[in-house]
Amino acid sequence: MTRTRNMKLKGFTLIELIVAIAIITILSLIIVPTISGFVQEAKVQAAITDARTIKQSIEFSLIKNLAVTNEDTSGAFNKVLYLDQNKDKSKRKTEIVGAFTSYSWYVYKKDSKSKDKSQIIDKSIAGALDKTFSETWKAGKKAVNPLKYNKEGYNCAQYLKENDTNFGLVVVYDQEGFVRMMQLYRKGVLVTYVNNEYVVNTNPKAHFVGEGTWDTIYRDSGSEAPEECCQISLKNGQIGNDGKNKSWY
Repeated sequence: MTRTRNMKLKGFTLIELIVAIAIITILSLIIVPTISGFVQEAKVQAAITDARTIKQSIEFSLIKNLAVTNEDTSGAFNKVLYLDQNKDKSKRKTEIVGAFTSYSWYVYKKDSKSKDKSQIIDKSIAGALDKTFSETWKAGKKAVNPLKYNKEGYNCAQYLKENDTNFGLVVVYDQEGFVRMMQLYRKGVLVTYVNNEYVVNTNPKAHFVGEGTWDTIYRDSGSEAPEECCQISLKNGQIGNDGKNKSWY
């Protein structure tokens, strides 16, 4: 009877422990990357969903306000979009567009009663953003255009840190109220709406497009760019009330 009890109390041998540890290690090597991949994919899909919601909200606000407002909204359309890259900039084909960025958000939050014609549409977009999510969109501590953060060493993450904000946003829209290009950086993911699709960049050094042609958005994310995006870029400047070009970012 004693012998039987001792046999029942016998523990694992060293070899059995080694085998068990090896099995657990192998399983962890298989399972952990898979789980991490699922988590990352879920994060990316959530970012795209947020970007899509914001785009729809902005377009709804733009189209509605452009159609019914009695105010002069022409001041909001003072940005130049290059449609080709002719070396002679004076001969480039252009389109006049409007733009809203985190800079616009900062100005709106600091002076929401401004009667500046260029801010009529900004107020509409800012109001739409306020209603889109329950989270607080931090205005930041200074007026800095995120389009300046257009290099690996001067990137989206740095923009959030230096400006004490939780998002970076760039929206380019046409005179009918449709978004031509949008970049939203939140929670370590840069989502760009361009050419009717959403392009995601999760690189820690992801940066805004700035003056670069829009094909760089694809290249930075590791994908091939459509030919039509290789010619389009947003000019660093805006048309002033006097018709002259002025600095913007």
